[in-house]
Amino acid sequence: MPVIMAALKLLHYGSPIAIILYYISAGTVASCLLQKPTKHSKASFRKHSAAALLTLVVALYIAQGIGYLFQSAGGASSPPSQDSLVYIIISTFVFISLVLGLVEKKKILWHPYIGAWLTGLATEMACTALQALTEPPQSDAVASSRLALHVARVLILLILCIAGLYYGLTDRSKDAVHHDETEPLLVNGSVNPDTSNGRVVETQRNYGSATNDNDDDKDNEADSDEDEIDSDEDEPASAKEVKARQRKRLQESGNWLRYLKDFKIFIPILWPSKNRYLQGCLGVVGFVILSERFLNVAVPTQLGNITDKLAEGAGQGIVPWRAVGLWMLLSWLKSSAGLTLVKSLAELPVQQFALKSIGSTAFQHIMGLSMDFHNDKNSGELIRAIEQGQNLQGLLEFAFFEVGPMFIDLIVAFVYVYMLFDVYMSLILVAVGVIYVWIGAKTTVWSVKQRRRLNTAWRTESKVQNEAINNWQTVSHVNRGEYECKRYGASLDEYNSAEWYYYLAFYMGGSAQSAVMLLGRLAATSLAVYRVSQGKAPVGHFVTLTAYWSSIESPLAQISWSIRRVSSMLTDSERLLQLMTTKASVIDSPDAIDIDIKAGEVEFDCVNFAYDVRRPTLKDVSFVAKPGQTIALVGETGAGKSTILKLLYRYFDVTGGSIRIDGQDIRKATLDSLRDSFGMVPQDPALFNETLMANIKYARLDATDEEVMDACRAAAIHDKIESFPDKYNSTVGERGVKLSGGELQRVSIARAILRQPKIVLLDEATSMIDAETEALIQKAFRKLTHGRTTFIIAHRLSTIQHADLILVIMDGQIVERGTHQELFRQNGKYVKLWSKQLNKDVNEIGATLDVIGKSDAGSDDTS
Repeated sequence: MPVIMAALKLLHYGSPIAIILYYISAGTVASCLLQKPTKHSKASFRKHSAAALLTLVVALYIAQGIGYLFQSAGGASSPPSQDSLVYIIISTFVFISLVLGLVEKKKILWHPYIGAWLTGLATEMACTALQALTEPPQSDAVASSRLALHVARVLILLILCIAGLYYGLTDRSKDAVHHDETEPLLVNGSVNPDTSNGRVVETQRNYGSATNDNDDDKDNEADSDEDEIDSDEDEPASAKEVKARQRKRLQESGNWLRYLKDFKIFIPILWPSKNRYLQGCLGVVGFVILSERFLNVAVPTQLGNITDKLAEGAGQGIVPWRAVGLWMLLSWLKSSAGLTLVKSLAELPVQQFALKSIGSTAFQHIMGLSMDFHNDKNSGELIRAIEQGQNLQGLLEFAFFEVGPMFIDLIVAFVYVYMLFDVYMSLILVAVGVIYVWIGAKTTVWSVKQRRRLNTAWRTESKVQNEAINNWQTVSHVNRGEYECKRYGASLDEYNSAEWYYYLAFYMGGSAQSAVMLLGRLAATSLAVYRVSQGKAPVGHFVTLTAYWSSIESPLAQISWSIRRVSSMLTDSERLLQLMTTKASVIDSPDAIDIDIKAGEVEFDCVNFAYDVRRPTLKDVSFVAKPGQTIALVGETGAGKSTILKLLYRYFDVTGGSIRIDGQDIRKATLDSLRDSFGMVPQDPALFNETLMANIKYARLDATDEEVMDACRAAAIHDKIESFPDKYNSTVGERGVKLSGGELQRVSIARAILRQPKIVLLDEATSMIDAETEALIQKAFRKLTHGRTTFIIAHRLSTIQHADLILVIMDGQIVERGTHQELFRQNGKYVKLWSKQLNKDVNEIGATLDVIGKSDAGSDDTS
């Protein structure tokens, strides 16, 4: 019999815990694996029938509990044991939770419930058998009725299990048949096998046909949208896009573990592997966190010890100074002037390291991405990604320094109050905690929905007001003043109504949580008073519980909003993750070496390139730029001239052919060494909002002020700068907006001259310069390009007459090549470009150019 009693006691404690643990574990696994209910799970008959049967099980537990109360009140010789009462209380609570879970969801994922019912059936059958052995039904009527309640619960759980298994197998077979019958050979068009990851990738979507294959997914998405508590409507389109990509990546990952696995790229960024000081700071933080968990218990315990000592020596003049001193020491350590201060000081360098590490790594990654990325990306979004991505640091701190200690506090609280009093005190704490969190979750969902309505009403009110005021003349012309007043009044009524319901949800939720916490405190205090009065606990335990209760309230309050905070941080970190996983399209090859440019010969050999594979940009472009030659690229807009310079600069890699400098394929050279060899004057130069001196020195950071001034003299900008009030210390504004177009281009030319490049690239470098200044800059160009291979893109054809080779580009192909005179003799596309630009007859152009050519030659001789 003792063995049977021990087994029954074990079942009483373990049975309800096993049921709820299975349900929570199965639900958690299903959530991590992104398991979704099928369309059959929405049948209301099944849900309501299961909820009704579970409610009947709850009623049977309550009936047995009432029987125990009557048994205790009647002064029975054998009152119910503690394990029997705990079994009834916890089981009632567990099955009420299962009922609420069924009632709240529109679509049910059944297998966690079926598993919980099977667990409950197995344990209830064992309890029934052991109950029959310990209290034979023929002993008395009470034992018979108690056994009858056990048997009734077994029968109901058996019905639930059989029905659940039957419908589960039926639904699975229906889904399998439906899938086989409706799965098309090609889903929404053609598919291509993706051998890289073993998946089939859809290449064409049939938007014109309507199929039912994705009905289940649409239903599931609709349900998930209804359960979503983030106010997407109030967010900008970019934030919605990030969340959409996040959901898509989560679905592609298949489960949360694979999704979070991608975040491992941040581990080397956030972990100070080479900094012993920061590792020591992290160790200090960990030590303080553990110490705070100890102090949360030690301070109220010591206060209880003082109370007991005072009660023992009351009226005798004995002061427990040692106990009081220890309590003072522990209280100081727990205060913000004690270990909390140490923790804050230790956290600060860790936070600064993480902030710098994330920011600098992300910034370096962005600066290393290729031109195709920067052309398509909004700079504001990139900055936002870095700023919000730094919340990843907050996410880890929150997880390790707040959420982790929070759960430790709750577990310690359950064990501690049990040691102070008994299991009933722990049950009160569990009930308070679960109800508190449940109310917080439900009121949060409700309040967020009302917040959405409030924001919509606020926008509507503002819109009606602004439109009416801004369009007063229109309102007045058609005499609709009274109509607009009524319309505005209606918008204010809707705003007030939405605000009322929002704050009703907000205040009612907070009040309900406070009421639960207050009732829990009162119940715990009452039980503590009763135990002390019965002599089962010393007075100090009552004081300890009262002082300790605040340590219980704090972690419970954090749980209700921690999930939303983690979700928000994950979304912010998703921006940075998507950025960091973006790969540059142009990178150094593994065997890349520094390029060695001595002569500066540039060869384009059958170069092909396309920004979009459907539309080639360059087709079979071949030419050779001899050392020191000037190559001019002319043609209509969009012909591919700037693309040639971008390929030379390796902003993009060729899709066919090769580009060589002094016989070296530029794809085999490091990007840094290649781009260090160029001096670029872009068509639309931009400056930093710094001084002119700093902007020009940016081309060569070790240049002296005198070298900067010489470069500016060569670019015909020195005298202009000297006329400014602050001369070279003048700030130029955002992107150089304080300078005129011509001044901006001449500063850019000065910067290129200061760089002393081996190869010069001029992209429309004189497009915004007047004719008088152009003559000065042409001399500057001769200084800049002397002995250097130079590429010039120009729409102003007069600036490239002296080029050694002029390439006429049309539709991505070289259609003409030669010197200025040779191309004019051909009387082809080049001459037509001149004709369009000067709007003169071709013969007149030829005569004019002969005169210009002779005068230029004479001026060169005299110079």
